[in-house]
Amino acid sequence: MEIISRGFAVTAPTLPALKALFAKSRNLCAFPGCAAPVVEESGTVTAEICHIRALNTGGPRYEKSQSPEKRNAASNLILMCGRHHKIIDTETRKYTADVLLAMKLQHEERGVTEISPQVTRVAEQLLANYTRISVVNNKGNIAIHSPGAVQANTINFTTTRQKVSVAPPAGTIGASASMSSYCSYLIDRYQQYQKGDPTGKTDFKYQAIHLALKRQFKGPWKLLDEAFFTDLVAFLQARIDATFIGRLNRSKGIRNYHSFDEMPRKPGMS
Repeated sequence: MEIISRGFAVTAPTLPALKALFAKSRNLCAFPGCAAPVVEESGTVTAEICHIRALNTGGPRYEKSQSPEKRNAASNLILMCGRHHKIIDTETRKYTADVLLAMKLQHEERGVTEISPQVTRVAEQLLANYTRISVVNNKGNIAIHSPGAVQANTINFTTTRQKVSVAPPAGTIGASASMSSYCSYLIDRYQQYQKGDPTGKTDFKYQAIHLALKRQFKGPWKLLDEAFFTDLVAFLQARIDATFIGRLNRSKGIRNYHSFDEMPRKPGMS
């Protein structure tokens, strides 16, 4: 598992490291006096993996000389509840690296080292939670899961999901329900006509039109500025008209599609 930061690969915590970390934690937050468990009785993992010395430049207690591997080694990690994780990363003058290392040592010295099936399951969940979204390069403007926000000019992340969706920003075609709906309607009409070509000469593929759009507009159509809407619509309508069914309809005076203004608007659509 890797996170890409400014072109450098940063190794995420390994499963063996997390197994050892949890086994020594006694299923408790490492902050002195905190009784919050790492994993609830229901089996839900609620603790967070905290870095004593930060993973990324500018992070709490970051040490430039530390290697990427050592930043994610068990010796630089500590398990805490979300509340205390926030505290140690905010009050960095009080919670220095030396203070946290002493806290970790005291917390783990009485912990067991047996790696049971339960320890493995919890470690796997900790790793899954950690790698779900890891964001680096904290500059620029992007919001993820508002009201919480991550500021970034460029983000690279790893995910346990096979497909990741990014919401189109305001001012783009994808952010406009009416524009997006109309373009999707035209794409569906094109695919319908291509699939229904009676000549059998068309090698129909659902992704063909999307690839054509990417080539024409140099990226995903939903992320295009609203100023490109007219050009996008004209491109899609021309593609529809150029199909066998589209040409046949036009010769008979049959319209191939509704206009944007004729499309029904759902409540809330602009």
